[in-house]
Amino acid sequence: MTDTQRKLINAAGFQVCWFACVLGGSLWALPAVILFMSWHQQIADRREWLLIATLTAAGTLADTLWYQIGILSFPDYDLPVIPAWLALLWLAFSATLLHSLYIFFSKAWLIAPLSAVAAPFSYYAGQRFGAIDISDGGLFIVAASWGTLMLLFSIAYHYLKPERKHV
Repeated sequence: MTDTQRKLINAAGFQVCWFACVLGGSLWALPAVILFMSWHQQIADRREWLLIATLTAAGTLADTLWYQIGILSFPDYDLPVIPAWLALLWLAFSATLLHSLYIFFSKAWLIAPLSAVAAPFSYYAGQRFGAIDISDGGLFIVAASWGTLMLLFSIAYHYLKPERKHV
């Protein structure tokens, strides 16, 4: 399998996960993300798993904070943490950064503004599908938090990684 094929499968797999998570909730999210991550384990190394785990935890904590203070809410949901489907979506998203999104993630100056623009659209789409509710001004907070989070993770990953010719 070529690098281009892996990147295309990675991008398509994430899109399947996004729709499974947002439209199917936790019931559909779990099998979709398990399948995606099972395929992904064939191409990921130990350093990438650390990135995936750390970003998944950070994103889940950020969204839980926004949920706790009322920026995000979920229909018919009242547990103290975000629904499993959203945490699973963070897991699937994290698996794209060194593959289908690497061209952006490899440049902190590019991933930060792109994330600050793209993430609110994703949350907004989730709202339009009825999976999430966002308070007035919430999309600006989502933009700022995603832009900051991706900036920090891009800088940290590239500062700490060993030199490689390509991923």
